[in-house]
Amino acid sequence: MERFLTMVRSNVLVQGIICVLLGLFLMFWPGVTVITVIYLLGAFFALSGVASLVMYVRKSGDHYHEPAVLISGVFFLILALIVFVFPGVIASFSSVVLGIVLALAGVVSAVRSVELRELRGSAWIIMLVISIIVAIGGVVIIANPFATTSLFVFIIGLMMFVNGVADLAIEYLSRKNS
Repeated sequence: MERFLTMVRSNVLVQGIICVLLGLFLMFWPGVTVITVIYLLGAFFALSGVASLVMYVRKSGDHYHEPAVLISGVFFLILALIVFVFPGVIASFSSVVLGIVLALAGVVSAVRSVELRELRGSAWIIMLVISIIVAIGGVVIIANPFATTSLFVFIIGLMMFVNGVADLAIEYLSRKNS
């Protein structure tokens, strides 16, 4: 479990920034087509994969050279390739896929938030609540996909933005207190 958490920490800053930017884009332009959203998701996977691989190669320190960092980079690049080769297939169940991504991201952020409880203050509780909201939002999207594309895209953007902000806050607090 410790190796997994180390791998997640290694690129959470880049992923948080990408989530915030992509979330803002989707919230302010909700009329984009589902295929465009799928391509953006593919770009997110590709950038996350490249960020992991770059960190694996360039950073000093043992925890950056963990096999899990390399595996996550390759995994994200494979996901990106699948998205770019089969966007129509991905679009047919995009709400479920994106809901799963948000639910998992919320759970990972919740685990990281609980790690912050050893610090003084209640910031970890706020981050935990936000992470739980993101996870619940992902589950709601899975259980009840929305009828209109623009509302669906707006909700996805909002959830990605919230998740990105939570990731950045957790990363800031982790680095500040380590």
